[in-house]
Amino acid sequence: MMPARRRVLMPLMLSLVGASDPPPVVREVPADARVTITVDGHEVPARLGPGLPSFFYLPHARAQALFGDDARIGGKGFTLFSVGPASSARIGPVVVPGRARRASIGAAGAAAQVNWVKWFETDAYPGDEALGGPFALPEPIIRFTLRPAQPGEVEATLPLAARYNWWLASVEQVIGGHDVLFAFAPQFPRTVASAAAGAAIGRAQGARFDGAVEPIPISHGVRRPARPVQLAQTLALGPLRITSLLVRTHDYGAATDIDPSEADGLDADNRDVVVKGKRTKSRPSYVVYVGADVLNGCSSITYDKPGRAVTLRCRVVR
Repeated sequence: MMPARRRVLMPLMLSLVGASDPPPVVREVPADARVTITVDGHEVPARLGPGLPSFFYLPHARAQALFGDDARIGGKGFTLFSVGPASSARIGPVVVPGRARRASIGAAGAAAQVNWVKWFETDAYPGDEALGGPFALPEPIIRFTLRPAQPGEVEATLPLAARYNWWLASVEQVIGGHDVLFAFAPQFPRTVASAAAGAAIGRAQGARFDGAVEPIPISHGVRRPARPVQLAQTLALGPLRITSLLVRTHDYGAATDIDPSEADGLDADNRDVVVKGKRTKSRPSYVVYVGADVLNGCSSITYDKPGRAVTLRCRVVR
């Protein structure tokens, strides 16, 4: 005969085995990208995007209102080492000083979690909203709506480049022997590649320059020289097709270092775009920001953080 203790435990064990896990929480980001978050309990308007940073970027003025004297940039004194993200922003050779601190981040319908927030002497983009990407939010699944769904769309799931989630949600593709990161960034009207990524793509796909160099805005008020490039072979990224892109002509050093044939269209005032201070030459950055010109056929982008996957719902262009 079964002992009384086991007779009591067996139905409980069977009920646990048969129980289904609750569905994961999904954060729906509307097409206008606006949500309200809380930072240490204070409501802050935010603009979210798939190609925005993994930490919330606060406007400098809002950080001062939230943190007072602790929001001052610089003057922290000597520290032997620090733990956490770099406080400054780096765009090519440009360094924009900033600050970083831990804060409790929350949003309607989700429990608050501690994460980093950052702010800079020059805000990343104009506006009073905090900025953040899918890894800045606490929910496990983040769905960005770009526009209403259209007939003929398909879904395609790509693996996330997990080792870069601390910086930017992206997918990775080996091109010309290099790991090239692709971030979906509808905040950019046109697809933009770093100099190293553009060179790798150009060698692999075949490419020709298709216009003069022009200074394009990146972030924090920094403009970098870039040149339109037409690809001989279309670059496929899931359902997306890239046939042309802007390539930053020189990511380390001022634009005066560019060959004169590539500097056409830049006047003398625009040839040195360093606004805060140059850094020493760094390792090449292989990153492409896939802009609205390529994403205009997509209705949504969904990031499954635990599953390390991103799903695009788009029309397929042959």
